[in-house]
Order: sequence, then C-alpha cells, then structure tokens
Amino acid sequence: MVKKIFLSFTILLSILICNKVSYAQIALLDEIKLMDNMRNEQLLGTLSDSSILKGASFLYRSTSKYQFANKQFSKKIKIASYTFSDVRQTNNNLPQGFNDGNLYPALGLQERVSAGVNITWGAMDINLQPEWVTLENKLQNTDKGNQADKNWWTRYYFITANNIDHYRQFGKEPFNRFFLGQSRLGLSYPRVSFGISNENIWWGPGRRNSLMFTNNAAGFIHGYVQTNKPIKTLIGEFEINAIIGRLDSAEFVNPDDSIMRTIWSGAIYPKSKEARIMQAIQLVLQPKWVPNLYIGYAYSVQRNYEDSNVFAQEINVFSKNRSKTGLGVLMARFAMPKDHAEFYAEIGTPNQMPYPWKFFNDSSKTAFVVGAKKLFPNKNRKSYMEVGIELSQLEIMNVQKIFIPNEPFAGPQYNSFYTSPIIRQGHTHQGQLLGASIGPGSNSQTISISWNKGLNKIGAHFERTVYNNDFYNYVYLSTVGYGKSNARYVDITGGLEGQLHAHKNILIAMSVLNSKTMNWRWVRVEDDIAKWSEPTSKSPDILNLQVNVSVKFMFNGNR
Repeated sequence: MVKKIFLSFTILLSILICNKVSYAQIALLDEIKLMDNMRNEQLLGTLSDSSILKGASFLYRSTSKYQFANKQFSKKIKIASYTFSDVRQTNNNLPQGFNDGNLYPALGLQERVSAGVNITWGAMDINLQPEWVTLENKLQNTDKGNQADKNWWTRYYFITANNIDHYRQFGKEPFNRFFLGQSRLGLSYPRVSFGISNENIWWGPGRRNSLMFTNNAAGFIHGYVQTNKPIKTLIGEFEINAIIGRLDSAEFVNPDDSIMRTIWSGAIYPKSKEARIMQAIQLVLQPKWVPNLYIGYAYSVQRNYEDSNVFAQEINVFSKNRSKTGLGVLMARFAMPKDHAEFYAEIGTPNQMPYPWKFFNDSSKTAFVVGAKKLFPNKNRKSYMEVGIELSQLEIMNVQKIFIPNEPFAGPQYNSFYTSPIIRQGHTHQGQLLGASIGPGSNSQTISISWNKGLNKIGAHFERTVYNNDFYNYVYLSTVGYGKSNARYVDITGGLEGQLHAHKNILIAMSVLNSKTMNWRWVRVEDDIAKWSEPTSKSPDILNLQVNVSVKFMFNGNR
C-alpha cells in the first residue's frame, strides 16, 4: 500500500510541476502541524481513553504540547525523543509563504535544518531543538506604487508602514541565521509545566489563520506556565496558558524606505529598535453541561522596555499604562466525534479586553476567523477523507473607522488590526506577523480536501486572499480623481500537498503552490481595452510558483 501511495504521489507531483498548475497547502512538517493528526483522531474517536488528548481543546498547540502527548514520566534520566528535519522552499516571482516559522518572505531557495533532542529526568524537561536558516534572497520586483497619485506613498506610510514591521524583503544579500528554534528548559509535572522556551505557539482553533499567535514568525523567548491536563472544577475543566516574553525588532530596514525618502522623508516616523515585552494569558473552559464544547479567552499586551521601569508593571497584563498595545480574543470549538466533524470560531478586538458586549458597540473594530471540518472515514476508520473550510476577516467592517470624522482628506485613524501608533513595530517579531499571516486589513477564504491514512496524506487546497483593504479604502476613497473600485490586491492560490510516512520514523512531504496575483500592491493601470473586471496589459499581475520539500526523522523513546 505504501508503494502505491508513493507512486501516485510522485506521478501527480511530477505532472503538476511540469504544467505549473497545482492545488495544495504548504507542507512543513513542524509539530504544530503534526498535532492536526491528533486532532483528527479525536474526531474519529480513535484516541484511547487514557490519552490526555481525548478531551483536549486543541486551542493551544506547540512542540511542548506535542511532545507531552507522548510522554511517560520516569525518575531516570532518558532521551524521550529526538528529531532531525530539513525544509527547502523556493518562490520564483513573489516572496510568498505563511505559517512557516523563521523562513522568510523571499525569492529563490531557502533551507531550514533542525536537530533536536528531548531529555527528561523526573520533572526536568529539556528540549534542545535549534534551527539554521540559509537564504538565497534574490532581488525582487520594484514596487513603484500608484504613480498617478502623488500622495499614494505618503498615505501608505501613514496608515500602514509607520505602524507595523510587516516586511516583504529582508535585505538584498544572501545570509545565514541561527535560531534557538523549538528549544526549552523547564519542569513538567502530570498536570502543569513551567519554564523558559523559544518555541512557536499557536493560540486558537484556526487551521490556516488564528488571531493572536500562529507559527508565521520565528519563535520568541518567553517564560511560560501551562496546564498539561485540564483542571477539574464545579463548572467544568479549565486549561490555562500564560507567557511573558521578549519580541525583537527587525534587523533590516523596510525595503520601501528608500522610495519614500525620495518623495518625503518626513513621512517616515522613527521606530524604536529596542526589544519589547509581550505578556499574554489564555483561559479555556470545557463546560460540564455541554460535552466537547471549548470556550476560550485570550488577552495579550506588549510595551517597549523603556516604558516598563517597574517590575510590577511588567508582570501586570491588565495594567492601564497607556504606552502599550493589546489584543483580545474570544474563541470556541465544538467537536462532534460521533459525526466526525467540528465547528470553530474566534473573534478579536484591538486594545481592549474581549468582553462579549464590546463586540456590539459603535467603537467595535472586530476581526474574526470561522471554520468547519468534516471527516468521512471508511468502515474500519483506517483511512478517511477530510473536507475543511475557513473564512478570515481582518478588514475594518465600518469604513468610517478608517477616516477622521469630517476630515476625509486628513490622516487616518489607527484602527487596523495588528498596527499601532504607540508600539510602531505592531504585533510582530523580527519583522514578521505573530498572528494571522494575511496581515492588517486582509481577508481570506480557504477550502481544502484530502485523503488521509495515518500520517499519509494527499490533499488539495484553494484560497482567495485580498490584502489590506484598510489601506485600499483609505488611499482610493479619499483621493479625488483617482478613486478605483477594481484595484484590490488579490491572490488566487491553489496547490497540492502530499505527505508520505515512508518508515515508522520518517516523514516526507511536498507541496506545490501556484498563485495568481492581481493588482499587485494595490495598483491597476488601465489600457483602455480591458473591461472593468478583467486584468489589463499594463497592470502588475504576477504568477508565482512555490515548491516546498520537507523531510523529518522522528524517534520517540516512549513508543
């Protein structure tokens, strides 16, 4: 059977690459993604009653969570597991990528090599899993903006570039980087663990996007406290996660700064290069009256180090200190093991606690992610088809929240998700987004289908993404004579993903993504030939092919 899977996988990928047409999702083999297989086992009802994931919410995912699911406690020092992985990814025309950790938006080939060992000794939990990234970093297309509008670049900086480090290129030369990766040092008990970690964390039920934390950026160093098993109470079971960590600014400058300086250097607001403090807490309740329902609450705050002189202020996530920016999220997941399905949703708001009533007032600046998944297993549940859909919206729903009241041609209000005029790096780490990879003001619609057997998988994926409609509305609705209703920056992406469990300790995966980008960077140039809804010969519409190949060797000493 494995030979048949491998042969079908190879033939299909060969055809797709040769024709440069594909339908798939990125095939990185990190532990966060591998937890999706455990999540499916929960929906299939194939998890043993003794498994700690039997009633898990899956609203928190990480390397430590993945490893703890396979852990057996022992008073003796032992190697619980070790891993080796190699990831290679390339883009030919556009710097695309999402949920790929410390890989960069870049053209050309890049590679990440990781080697890890998990050592336990009683409660001691040591995971050494560094990562090395090598980047070819080819030159990218020059973004000239809308040259018919002399204020285009100024508006872009006012609403976006000055208020977030969301880079599309990191320098112009090849480079190598060392990261601590998924390393941690802590104490782990049957019900709780705590320590210091650099691992990626994912908070929320989303599979393509989540609002607060995803693995879209490199992991950041943080202290953590988390429950390993739910805490039972009179009203249900609680899961708790809390962190306090350090976020770094981007080492490189914004690639668009050189263009802005030729227009008006005063429009580039200075940004602190100091590290920032990130504090966040997540609470998840599984009410005892509604089995398989998980309700979560998460709140994060970040501030600059120089604004945190008193230690008591630094550890108080609910501080009313105004020199900070925050993010609040409510989330829920409803699992239906008998029907092999789940529904999930999260809704977020910037700079305020996510109390339910705040999402219904006039000042609401809401973002959301909603999704559903259905599994169709065969009779013995050894294999199954999976169909999923997910919708994400970060665009400000009320366009009036973009403009200053009664001054449509003045500067913008600063309401876009992940941006901040106070912490001008925004919700980022080292120039990449910590939350949903689509970015401020963006929306996406995703549908996927796959055949699965254990860790073997062949899947198809289709997605439409529209980027930063907040900026689009600000620049085109406020510009006399240049208003456009057909210049939205849109990606249509399809691809195929295959994963092969070639040996009990070896996983191989590959994905091919083909994207058509229309009105790249919000620019449409009419040629007096194309219709309103058709691409023009002068517009920067671009095709991009991304190929990703991953190999992972895993050995679990407990199995």
